[in-house]
Formats: sequence, C-alpha cells, structure tokens
Amino acid sequence: MDFEKLIKFIKSQGCRVKIYPDKKKIDGAFGLFYDDPHPLIKLAVKGRSKRANVSTLLHEYGHFCQLRDGFSHYLDAICWPHNIHEEWVRGDVDLTDREIKMVRATMLSIEYDAEMRAYRIGEELKPKNWDKDFHLKGAQGYVAAIKWAFDKKNDWTRRPQWKLYPAKVLTPAELFAPLTPKEKKILKKIKAKY
Repeated sequence: MDFEKLIKFIKSQGCRVKIYPDKKKIDGAFGLFYDDPHPLIKLAVKGRSKRANVSTLLHEYGHFCQLRDGFSHYLDAICWPHNIHEEWVRGDVDLTDREIKMVRATMLSIEYDAEMRAYRIGEELKPKNWDKDFHLKGAQGYVAAIKWAFDKKNDWTRRPQWKLYPAKVLTPAELFAPLTPKEKKILKKIKAKY
C-alpha cells in the first residue's frame, strides 16, 4: 500500500485528509487532527522523510480512531489537557500539583494511545515506508517531550527531536513515570536545556 492508497483508506473510514507542503499552513505542526465540525487530518510533508510522513499520518489517524471509538470523549470529560497546558504555560491559569499531574497523565494517555493505535495499524496494513522501529523511537521521543514540557513549564511543541530512544513499547508505569536519568542524559546529549 503506497502513501496515496493509505490516504484513500483513511478517507474510506470517514476521515478527510489534506496534505500541505509546508507546516506553516497547519499551525507549525507536521500533523494535526481536527474533529470539529468533521474529522480532518492535516499533514505537512515538505522536507520530511517518507517514513516520518507515514508515521505522522498514522498517528493522526489514531486520533480519529480515538474519536470514532469513544476514547477521546472519555478523556475529554476529564479535561482538555492540550488547552489547559497551553494556558498554564502562558500563565493564564494556576494549577495545583494535583491538577498538573491530572493534566499530564491525560495528555500522555491521549498521545501515547494514538501512537500505539498507529503502531498496530502500521503493522496490520504494512504501508510502503512504514518503519516500526522509527515509529516506536518517535513515540518515546514524543512522550519524553510531553514530560519535559511539564517539568519545565514549557511549550512541548518546541521540543528538540529525540531519536536516541530505544524502539520499544512502554509499560503504563514507564509512560506515567517522571523522566528517567537515562532520558535526562539523552536530553543533555542533544543540548536540550534540562
């Protein structure tokens, strides 16, 4: 299945897909999923590897599957973590330690679930340029970015790209744990301000 066929498959499931050559067109992100008013994936492809585009497309499709399956409705009932995190970083809201932990856990749950859905779909469909190890490393880097953003009260979308993580599926304990000494060491290697 090539990239165009993968897009057609996603569209056949009820989710629109728009491809942009430049990430400036989609709020500075490589991929975003919108559910209002209708499910839509926006993907920026310029200057990225084919395997990165496949991995990102499947991650955003994972968010569509969360919506379709009711998973995101359940977590949205707890809180809208991405919005709350942005407001907290800007200083628009004050959060207690307990609220920070809840927002962090909810965001990690949403994003890692989308990563694992993408992983399972990639393994099932085997689209051209699918690289499971690349995807798993990216998933761990994404989780580390979210943890880093909460530790540093920073914008997680401005994180460095972390490609030094092992390609493995995280346990729930690993997912929700603080950054490990090994993860902090990786951050220092790439000169992130940790």
